[in-house]
Amino acid sequence: RDHYKHFALMEISQIKEIFDAYQQRYKDLAQKKFVNYISIFHNHGVEAGASQPHPHSQIITSPLVDGDLLHALNDAKDYWKEKHVCLNCEMNVWEEREKKRIVCINDRFIALCPFASKAAFEVVITPRHHQARFEEIDEKDKWELAQIFSDVIKRLYKGLQNPPYNFYIHTSPNDGNYPFYHWHITIIPRIGYMGGFEFGTKMEIVVVAPEDAAQYLREQN
Repeated sequence: RDHYKHFALMEISQIKEIFDAYQQRYKDLAQKKFVNYISIFHNHGVEAGASQPHPHSQIITSPLVDGDLLHALNDAKDYWKEKHVCLNCEMNVWEEREKKRIVCINDRFIALCPFASKAAFEVVITPRHHQARFEEIDEKDKWELAQIFSDVIKRLYKGLQNPPYNFYIHTSPNDGNYPFYHWHITIIPRIGYMGGFEFGTKMEIVVVAPEDAAQYLREQN
């Protein structure tokens, strides 16, 4: 409603409305026969690919499933078959025990800087209890998600001086049943640049350890 008010400046209730819209649009688009994958993402700042100053999110449907998600699905399926538990649930238990990479936490969600981060200050927000699909979250989930999302974005806004960033939702494709998958939101600040090594090897050099990034963000109150 405001031409320039981005997530870091919004009230929790406004962010919750946006997650309401994400969920509604996802469910509507999932009914179309040709749609196997729905990508919900947001670009903040020119350096992150935002094409206009008005804050906006985007949704793209595809008959194909994202390759990165396919890799994650295969890993989750293999772990499920071997251990009979969710890989991400096990990781969450480990992270809550270690505490080093947790940024913040509430009753239903945990936000952490992942052990193998793609970029400095990457934050992943994931349900603390097993959920395979974002679109199936209930009202309590959405309020808790809006609260922790607001908390993380405000910490990034303060600690990194309003950095450009991208975030995206990885949830189960709607072309089948994926009980072994665990949906999550990934937030990637764009404070570094890809060079020849990154393009040539498809590997990232992360200049801030996730433990240090999480501690720094925890201190941003």
